[in-house]
Amino acid sequence: MLSSKNAVLAFGGIVALATAFTIFGSGDQPIFPKPDDPTGDPSTWSIDQLRRWLELRNLYPSPTATREELLERVRLNIRRP
Repeated sequence: MLSSKNAVLAFGGIVALATAFTIFGSGDQPIFPKPDDPTGDPSTWSIDQLRRWLELRNLYPSPTATREELLERVRLNIRRP
């Protein structure tokens, strides 16, 4: 009886350690990776992609901004190579 109890406790400990490692110390890879920066012509981006591009550069758009306003802000702030 004692050996089965020890096996259950050991398994629970392994699960707890794996969970803690995943949450607190998984190294370089975050649990929820950030979405990639949109690429290509901004006129083909969705409203969400325009907002995300601006927010990644700390240019927080107005929640009521139209697609045209967002597109204008992106075009003014984009750096062409």
